[in-house]
Amino acid sequence: MDSRFFVVFADILLPLALGMVLRRWGLSRDILRLIIKANVVGVASFLSLVSFWSVHVTRELLWLPVSILPICFLPVLIFYLFQKNRFTNPLDQGSYLISMMLGNIGTLAGLCAYVLYGEVGFAYVQLIAVPQILVIVLFCFPMAQRFYEMGSAQGKREERTQFIKLLLTPNQLPALGVAAGLLLSGCQVERPEAVGTLFTLLIHISAWMGMMPVGYDLHLSSVGTWAFRLWPIFPVKFIFLPAVLYGLTVLFVSDPAMITCVILSAGAPTAIFAVAASQLYGLNVDMAESSFVTTTLVFLFVLYPLVYFSGLAG
Repeated sequence: MDSRFFVVFADILLPLALGMVLRRWGLSRDILRLIIKANVVGVASFLSLVSFWSVHVTRELLWLPVSILPICFLPVLIFYLFQKNRFTNPLDQGSYLISMMLGNIGTLAGLCAYVLYGEVGFAYVQLIAVPQILVIVLFCFPMAQRFYEMGSAQGKREERTQFIKLLLTPNQLPALGVAAGLLLSGCQVERPEAVGTLFTLLIHISAWMGMMPVGYDLHLSSVGTWAFRLWPIFPVKFIFLPAVLYGLTVLFVSDPAMITCVILSAGAPTAIFAVAASQLYGLNVDMAESSFVTTTLVFLFVLYPLVYFSGLAG
C-alpha cells in the first residue's frame, strides 16, 4: 500500500493527541496562541502563494469558490425544513446548525487533496476554503448571536462583533497569498525549484501547527454525550452534500482533480470554527466538540479511503 495514504492520519491524529498531552503538562496557552498566529500569518500564507503559483486560471476554476454556497447553505435548508425541532433549546439548535454547515476544508480536505494531486490539489481546495471565511463572518456569527439571544435569559449581548475588524485582520493574509500566487502565475513568473521543496515540508508542519491547538482545547468527555444524538449530520455531510456537489460540479467542470477536490470539500467534517463560534456566543460547546471529533473520524476512516482507493482519485 502507498505510504502516502497514511500521511493524512499522521498529520491530523498525532498533533491532536500531542495537544491533549501538552494541556496535561500545563503548557502555557500564550505559546499556543503564538503557534496559531505563526501558522496563519506565516506558513499558511506562504502555502497559499506557492500553490496558486502553479495554477493556470481557467473558466472551470471559477466554479470552485462558488461551490462554497451550496456546501454551506444546503445544510441550512435541511435544518429549517427537517431538523429545527430536533433540539428545543436555541443554544443547542445554533450549535447543531453551525456544526452541520461548516467544514474543515482548508486543513483536512486540503491535506487530502495534496496527497492525491500535489500542490495544485491543495490550491483547488483553498479556492473553496477561503470564501468560507466570509460565510463564517457574515452569516454564522450573526446567526450564532441570534440563537444566543433566543436561548439566553440575559437577552441581547452588550458586546457586538465588529465584522469589518474580523475581515481586516492578519488572519486573512492567506487570502492575499492566493491573490499573489495567481498574479505570479498569470505573469508567467518562473518559480524557483527550492520553493516547491519548502512547500512539501511546510504543508505537514502547517497541519501540525493547526491541529495541535485544537487538541489542546479538546475535551473528549463531551463526545459520547452527544455523538448518537448528532447522527443526522453524518448523512448530510458524507452522502447528501458530496452527491449533490458532484452532480453540480460535473455540469461546469471536466477536470477530474477539480471534481474530486470539490467532493472532498463538500464531505469535510465539522470545522473547529464551529467550536470557536459556540464558545464565542455561548452556545453548546460540548455538542460542537462532539461533532468535530466524530465527523473527523468518519471522514478519515470512511470517506477519505473511499476517495483515495476509488476511480475518483484518478
